[in-house]
Amino acid sequence: MEMASRDVGMEESVPFLAPESSTTQELELELMTREEKTLAPAPGTDKFLLILGIINYHWNNIVQYRPRWTIKSPRHVLLLALKLGSWLVPSFLQPGPSSSAELHETAYLDGLRGYASYAVFFSHVMCAYCNEGWHPYGEGNNNHFVQTDHWFQRPIFRMAYNGQAAIAIFFVLSGYVLSYKPYKLIQAREFEKLQKSLTSTIFRRWSRLFLPVAALWVINIFLVEFNAFQWFAIYRIDNPGMPPGVIEEYLDRGESFGGTVYNAYKDFFEFARATLWRWMGSGMIPKVDAHTWTLHVEFRSSCVLFLCLHGTSRMQPNLRLAFFVLSSATALYWDEWAIGTFLAGSSIADLDLRMRRRRAQSRSSPNEFPNSLSLGSLRGTHRSTKITALKEWTLSFVESQGDQLFWAVIFIWALLFLSYPTIGANRVAFYSLLWDWSPPTAYDLFFWLSVGGIVLVFVAGRFRILQQGLETPFSQYIGKTSFAMYLVHGSVIKTLGHYVVINSWLHITGYSGWGYAMGIVVPFLLCIAPVTIVATDWFWRGVDIPTVRFGKWLETICLDKSLPSTKLNILENVRGRDAKSDSE
Repeated sequence: MEMASRDVGMEESVPFLAPESSTTQELELELMTREEKTLAPAPGTDKFLLILGIINYHWNNIVQYRPRWTIKSPRHVLLLALKLGSWLVPSFLQPGPSSSAELHETAYLDGLRGYASYAVFFSHVMCAYCNEGWHPYGEGNNNHFVQTDHWFQRPIFRMAYNGQAAIAIFFVLSGYVLSYKPYKLIQAREFEKLQKSLTSTIFRRWSRLFLPVAALWVINIFLVEFNAFQWFAIYRIDNPGMPPGVIEEYLDRGESFGGTVYNAYKDFFEFARATLWRWMGSGMIPKVDAHTWTLHVEFRSSCVLFLCLHGTSRMQPNLRLAFFVLSSATALYWDEWAIGTFLAGSSIADLDLRMRRRRAQSRSSPNEFPNSLSLGSLRGTHRSTKITALKEWTLSFVESQGDQLFWAVIFIWALLFLSYPTIGANRVAFYSLLWDWSPPTAYDLFFWLSVGGIVLVFVAGRFRILQQGLETPFSQYIGKTSFAMYLVHGSVIKTLGHYVVINSWLHITGYSGWGYAMGIVVPFLLCIAPVTIVATDWFWRGVDIPTVRFGKWLETICLDKSLPSTKLNILENVRGRDAKSDSE
């Protein structure tokens, strides 16, 4: 009896050990799910065992559907290693589809963008280790104690590393590419599709530009934690002024890993927030790759372009073209060179579409001389007909070659404008004249670089030799990876680049004479450039392409499914019909 009383007391103090009434069991059975009812015990079963059974049941379901990463055999490990190794092989070394695939009608612009991105890369290498790249050939005595008699300082040659000229080209190309599809829809009078296209492009524009930058910030967190920048900071303290070029900042390291993550978050937050609130000037310069300031300006100019395209979509074609041309000229005059280049690129896209439409019409219905005017009909001889055909072909050939010669001359003028030097333009021939002609309201450097970029993109659509060079497989590849190259190269230069160049100076070439130059060129060719190209390919496949897909997927998730034709819009995004507007 005493034992029974102790049991009752324990049941009262521990409720789940108390025997349950039949009413309580029936109520719990009603509240159970179908799966839990299958595990329901017979009356009198301990409730603790019931709870364990339910937990075990759901755990088995989780285990059943979770990815299985268990290693089954050495062969399985080998397959995983081979798969990872095959991905690490750059795409240009992997077997793939033939490069002879048909190119789209503006493929040459992709190639031009690729060469511009490499000019930015070369510019940051040059300007990190010497100041000669800023000055023009023949400037003579200057207050910077810089030699100005190097061949690479001459006009046109300096295009290989003129990153500021490349930025102007980027903006003209962006205005062109973002306007091309809307103009095709406007000319086809498909205004409903135009509205959908602009809505889709606007929705995805921010993520297209800034999600890859967020990935770059994450990479820099680990670079900072592995002291990839620290040794260079110590070297600069011990050797002030070396190297003598422009040295970019890098992310601040925190007292812990969490502190570094917070610093990266704070820097990226300010960078991303400035996209929305700093619409004037050149945007914000972040600590992680300062050259990404251009993305602020690009986003702002894109929004202005979309507004103009939508607002003028129902205007008369010639009036719309006049509006864009005058707006571009006004923006350039008042030092809004970025908006001016975007609107100019849009105007060129409109003109090129008209040109291609005329060519298509002439091919479908070629102009033929009437019989009454043909030489063969007048003389009635077959020989005269052949002579007339030969004369017509010769005249057409001469006119065509003369046309191409004209565009070749304009192309050279575009390169001269794009070679406008950063410093000392008023001290050398030709550029001193341009300096005098610069609008008083504009910064002379970006005004003339913008003019050169506009002329170059306009000529590229008409100069066949240039087009053929920009449509080669190599040009197309560097065009596809241009955005990745633009983002990646800065981190490579600030880590590996500084390390190999400075150690080459210290231990191999020295600082004097040709040794200084060889300490830059040889490490660049053997180490910096190959590593940057491979890292660009990885970033392109691992970050750039997935972020484009993510933006399209996010759009399909956010679309209102009750709207008409929404399903068709989703299919278009999945198939990537808007990929052209995502190439920037």
